[in-house]
Amino acid sequence: MTKELIIQKAHLVKNYGEVCRRLSGASIIAVLKNNAYGLGLLPMAKFWREMGVRRFGVGDPADAALLRAEGFRQEEILLMRSTAVSEEINAILDNNVIATVGSQEAALALSGIAEKRSAVAEAHIKIDCGMGRYGFLPTETDKLFSIFSYMQNIAVSGVCTHLPGGLSAKKAQSYIAKFDAVLAALREKTYETGLVHALGASAMFQHPELPQYDAVRIGAAMTGRIPGRAKLHRVGTIAAPIADARWIPSGETVAGCVKLRRSVRAGVIPVGYAHGVFVERPVYSRLFELTPFRRGYGNVRIALDTGEDVPVLGTIGQNHMVVDLTKSRAAAGTIAHIEVNPLFAGMLPRRVL
Repeated sequence: MTKELIIQKAHLVKNYGEVCRRLSGASIIAVLKNNAYGLGLLPMAKFWREMGVRRFGVGDPADAALLRAEGFRQEEILLMRSTAVSEEINAILDNNVIATVGSQEAALALSGIAEKRSAVAEAHIKIDCGMGRYGFLPTETDKLFSIFSYMQNIAVSGVCTHLPGGLSAKKAQSYIAKFDAVLAALREKTYETGLVHALGASAMFQHPELPQYDAVRIGAAMTGRIPGRAKLHRVGTIAAPIADARWIPSGETVAGCVKLRRSVRAGVIPVGYAHGVFVERPVYSRLFELTPFRRGYGNVRIALDTGEDVPVLGTIGQNHMVVDLTKSRAAAGTIAHIEVNPLFAGMLPRRVL
């Protein structure tokens, strides 16, 4: 058996149900960026379609092109970042994608290319409420008005924002107040705001008091790895065979750092931190952590097909890890199951079960 990442469909269904339980009339925009947070772009697009969701959000025009080529013709696809790059704008128009416009430069570029193509580009206007990446500042309403009034080749079908992570309730409400002020200014001018969306799943779970508007963006929640007390199931387990097993006598070194105090039957599993093993990004931190960095007999245990759990020995390598099989019935070829965050599982093939 080759190593692969198993995506548990039953857990996806339960997570979807928990998301729906938190919705208060808003629809779902299924976010598929970053290979659907490691769950697989096409498998998750098919899953969402099976659940009845018809609005997708992607991180790159190439993702949208792939979805269209794979038969997702009727679904709405939103590019969730602003771009003024002509190649990307042409791809947006080629694949009937909804653009995100977050600057005057992006608006002018989109309008100009659409005009040259005798086309009308559908777009959502993004407001920057603290992220500092894409979006008009809430004070730049004059620039927003010019899109509605003078750029006839842009059809605005939505207005959105994205809240920074880890906000207190008070800070989150202050950003929403700024967003609401922009919406009010547009409506006062009788401009149609279309689909309004501001929250991702993290904000929805963490701050249920915030307005959900017309839609909520759901992505990372499907992995079961978002902050707060959400009753979500973690999705993502590597299945990989024990590649080799041998006895190593007492006094020798194993896994690059552990001097054995007794003879050990050591098994090697050919996955490591390059496949996401024990790699987690602390929520709202700038750092990535490798856990555990063992210099002795490990507390972390790996589940085997034999029904046993075995401890990790020493450090986790880039492509390998060593486990203690001394008391186990396992042999080379026995399958090990290792929970990982799919976002960090690299190029492992995905399989939905």
